[in-house]
Amino acid sequence: MRRLKNVEHVVENILNTMEETRSSDDILYLNVCEHFNNEAPSMTLKDFLSERKSTGCPTFETVRRTRQKVFEKRPELKPKRITELREDMIPVYVDYAING
Repeated sequence: MRRLKNVEHVVENILNTMEETRSSDDILYLNVCEHFNNEAPSMTLKDFLSERKSTGCPTFETVRRTRQKVFEKRPELKPKRITELREDMIPVYVDYAING
């Protein structure tokens, strides 16, 4: 639990200080990994994925869910443009879910 709280603190701090991370999970993840291990961003993707646990970096899904939680607590950090685009896509997703 302590580790998750630490990840939440790091994600919130990065979202608060680096506006470009608010609309890109990839950029957010890169910065989170760099926080936990400054060598992670210079690793090849193959090396990173096979050694991720030993780098100390949380999983991508953990960071994504934490970002979601931070946005719920701090809606002012949520990028308006992305929110609008997602809202526009709701009918498409509903149609896909119903009609496959």
